[in-house]
Amino acid sequence: RLRDTLFALWFILVTIKMAAFVWAGVDLQLIHHLWLLPCAAVGHVIGLRVHDRLLQAETPIFFRVVGSVLLAISVVGLFSAFR
Repeated sequence: RLRDTLFALWFILVTIKMAAFVWAGVDLQLIHHLWLLPCAAVGHVIGLRVHDRLLQAETPIFFRVVGSVLLAISVVGLFSAFR
């Protein structure tokens, strides 16, 4: 339910941003934005399915791998930030 709420909130915020762009007179190239809406919906559905699978597969090895990947990404980010 949180993912659905965040998706709806994202959609509302983007709508507000687009309305501000129209009000400011920015050329939106609307046809390109319309092509992205189905992509966002497909990504949302795929994310829901992956999330459900992750919740069903509660193995310690999976969480260890996810933790290791997150730690590695954090270390790379810190190195690139302080370089």
